[in-house]
Amino acid sequence: MDPVQFIRKTTEQVRPLEKAFYLAEWESAVSGSEEAITRVKDAQAAHMRFWSDPALFETAKRLYADERIDDPLGARQLKLIYLAAARNQQDEETTRRLTELESRVRQRYYNYRARIGGKSLSDNQIDQILRHSKDSREVEQVWEASKQVGQQVAEDVRELARLRNSAARSQGYRDHFHRSLLLDEIDEQELLVLFEDLEMQSQEPFMRLKAGIDGIQSERFGIVKKELRPWHYGDRFFQDGPQLGELDLDSLVADRKIERLAVATYEGMGMEVDSILSRSDLYPRSGKNQHAFCIHVDREGDIRTLNNLQASHRWAETLLHELGHGVYEQYLDSGLPWLLRAPAHTFTTEAVAILMGSLTFDPQWYIEVLGTAKDRAQALRVSALHEDRAKKLIFTRWCLTMTHFERMFYADPEADLDRIWWDCVERYQLLRRPEGRKAPDWAAKIHVALVPVYYHNYELGQLLAAQLRGKLEAATGGIVGRPAAGRWLIERIFVPGASLDWRTLIERATGEPLNPRYFVESAVGS
Repeated sequence: MDPVQFIRKTTEQVRPLEKAFYLAEWESAVSGSEEAITRVKDAQAAHMRFWSDPALFETAKRLYADERIDDPLGARQLKLIYLAAARNQQDEETTRRLTELESRVRQRYYNYRARIGGKSLSDNQIDQILRHSKDSREVEQVWEASKQVGQQVAEDVRELARLRNSAARSQGYRDHFHRSLLLDEIDEQELLVLFEDLEMQSQEPFMRLKAGIDGIQSERFGIVKKELRPWHYGDRFFQDGPQLGELDLDSLVADRKIERLAVATYEGMGMEVDSILSRSDLYPRSGKNQHAFCIHVDREGDIRTLNNLQASHRWAETLLHELGHGVYEQYLDSGLPWLLRAPAHTFTTEAVAILMGSLTFDPQWYIEVLGTAKDRAQALRVSALHEDRAKKLIFTRWCLTMTHFERMFYADPEADLDRIWWDCVERYQLLRRPEGRKAPDWAAKIHVALVPVYYHNYELGQLLAAQLRGKLEAATGGIVGRPAAGRWLIERIFVPGASLDWRTLIERATGEPLNPRYFVESAVGS
């Protein structure tokens, strides 16, 4: 078959399937109803069946190997078709079982609410208690209740791993972890070497930070440091940290409409987000997915975010983050072929989202967006820098935990995963496991089940976000309130879409390959 005709035919066939799948995902996330989740299962199965077609895969593989297409955009589309088909090579029974299991665990995650003493708690309520309570017994109970969903889904998540591994091994890959990275254009060994270097460079500063946090939290709860346990650190997974000092970030946004702050932030950079917000679902309610995400339904401009906003720093940061994904999609070149109307890579869009969320630590954001007096904003500068560095270190160590756990999870789903999880937590996050703990706490994290082998993208995104910030500050003098910074991002990062692979995009945009130096300097200060 002629490559151009093959690309055209593939695009025409997959477009309606992808849109139907994304619309079903959106409906299930905003409602959590059994009917909506069933529609996700059916739409996902149809989408997977299309890409799993052996004839499609063999044609894509042959045409891609032949390298008979001179047009760079055509060549890139052909490679993306090949990669998508390769990721989905599995038999009908595997597709059926995967979609059924994912549907079942999706409904449990979406509808789960922790219960204490007969009272149901939302994730927002859990987060508020863990962050603000000074009652050691209360935070232990709330933390424990937040983990119970893991027991409900653990065996199904193990079975998902078995099925994913079986499909990967039938293609000659070691396991699903290996296949996922390779077919997402990430070299596993290169990633592991990079993460080993990040572990080493972050170890000493993280130990110092953790010791400081231990001192603050032991005083807060009135206990000695050796009695501190995971529930004492202000977050269900210690992927974010407790308040470290005098800077009360929540007080800065109290009684403010978070979406208006987001609009002001993006308008100051010359970007419009009202249209995205008008299609979005922003506030919590029963049955709704309690997390946050951004989705581009049709690659034609129907971009939406799901959030569960309250007037807190966390949700201000989260909404800016999700809208970072949104503006990337909104400002890419709409004249690109449909298959290329997407970010260059998952971690390049995560980088933009992380960069935008981090503006909530920028004193200029306090001045330009919150209207804080300049002298007050400047007084907060040191505290904000400290909080920002702490956040980067804490999140890096959490990403190491997730990435290495998932690598071992797919290496052997039958292993003692409860122990392996806490081995990783103790090594990378320096938390003491609860005495005698024997529970599938790993399964309480929705990504392990439904967004597998993803967390490395967040860390790569952190590295690229720091590199982008360095280049933006050199080119435009800053980010907040600077339309020139918005134009730089639009022209260099957004417009190319998926027409370039991530390595080419980063080098063209920043003048150098992905360079961890920017992140290390911003997180460690060296």
